[in-house]
Amino acid sequence: MKILSVDVGTTAMKMGVFEEDGDDLKLIRQFSNEYPIKTYNNGLFSDIEPEKWQRAFVDGCKNMSEFMPVTDVVTLSGTTPGLTAMDKAGRALYPAILMLDQRSRLQAQRIIDTIGMEELLKTTANMPVAGGCSLASILWIKDNLSAVFKKTHVFGHSNTFMARWLTDRFAMDPSSASLTAMYNTVSNDMSWNENILDEFGIETSRLPLLMPADHSTGRLRKNLAAELGLKKEPPVLIGGNDAVLAAYSVGIREPGEIFNINGTCEITMVCLSACFPSTNYNIRTHVLPERWFSFYVMNAGGKAFEWFKRLFCSEMTDEEFFDDFMPQAIDEWLAKKSDVTYIPFLMGSRYSLDPLRAEFRGLTPETSRKELLAALVRGLCEYQRENLKDVSIEMPLKNEILISGGAVNPALISAKTRWMRNCRYRFETESSLKGAALLGQKYLRDNVSKRQGTL
Repeated sequence: MKILSVDVGTTAMKMGVFEEDGDDLKLIRQFSNEYPIKTYNNGLFSDIEPEKWQRAFVDGCKNMSEFMPVTDVVTLSGTTPGLTAMDKAGRALYPAILMLDQRSRLQAQRIIDTIGMEELLKTTANMPVAGGCSLASILWIKDNLSAVFKKTHVFGHSNTFMARWLTDRFAMDPSSASLTAMYNTVSNDMSWNENILDEFGIETSRLPLLMPADHSTGRLRKNLAAELGLKKEPPVLIGGNDAVLAAYSVGIREPGEIFNINGTCEITMVCLSACFPSTNYNIRTHVLPERWFSFYVMNAGGKAFEWFKRLFCSEMTDEEFFDDFMPQAIDEWLAKKSDVTYIPFLMGSRYSLDPLRAEFRGLTPETSRKELLAALVRGLCEYQRENLKDVSIEMPLKNEILISGGAVNPALISAKTRWMRNCRYRFETESSLKGAALLGQKYLRDNVSKRQGTL
């Protein structure tokens, strides 16, 4: 069997062809296509034209054309929200609003004032915030772009847009719907919260059909399949949130297991056996039944390192900065007291309605750039540490953290051990692509079992 896995990322689309290798999956071909997002209005607006996702997908199919005729299933992973207003034909009426967006703070506050924080946490499990909350973005469109709001047939996420383009069906999975402020995340029963929708005048019909991550929205449209060389017109799975699928790919299944992803953002996830809502972190559903994740995001993790290099170490190559300078800075200040602190909100915070900003404090004429970088690393670690303390009140944590991402090196693991959580760290190569492919494998195996059961 051949599985085409598609990860609609914030700044790039990754695609991979997988095949079974015993009980595991093997990646036999991969393609990546970067695309620019738009950040403007003093950094408050961040969005992207969804047509860039379509073009990247077409390019990927052409690049891996020899595998398209034998593809058995297409499965999606996506950045969420990527809130997209679509007409009946699935065309985007406005750029997709990304998680980094901050334009809808007033609308997020209105949701809290209208519904009440206690009720929101009891049902949707999450505090509405700008960018991360789909309802807040929908209300911003309603307040500021009335013509777009009236024309919109369905509001969905990146996987909704792609599924509609590929199969003619609007859909969304629970891991993507979790942070919308419209999904019943606590009960996780495949239902939109009609009380909240009624309060804000949003018809359920204007939201996608909810379905499990390993379910198909239908077969790839015949004309598009022929254009792209997908001769089998394979089924398309709705898939799920990219970070959830990354955790799924490394085997995070049991309550208390911890996963720390170090990419552009830094994300710490803890697998939960029950939903424990908080205003200090997000809750997402797992792609597995009766499992949730606490989901804590620093919007600028690896992005903060890139910013520091550009501003303070521009004469260095990436290798010199990450392989030499960063380890030296961490080693020098790991056990040494420093009065320099870093407030890590370089790209705002998902857990505040205020436009938080990053700060360095405690600088003196003797402060070196190594001490600054060590303070930056320590600040990121300490904020993750506080999150794990919050979660541990509700759920005993395992004494191991699975860690992944391009920003990870031995010095950074030493820093996390000292400043984040003193436990074992095990590096795993996570892959949203593989997580989505595992859904494809399950789908194909389940369908084989169903056919055999009817014989």
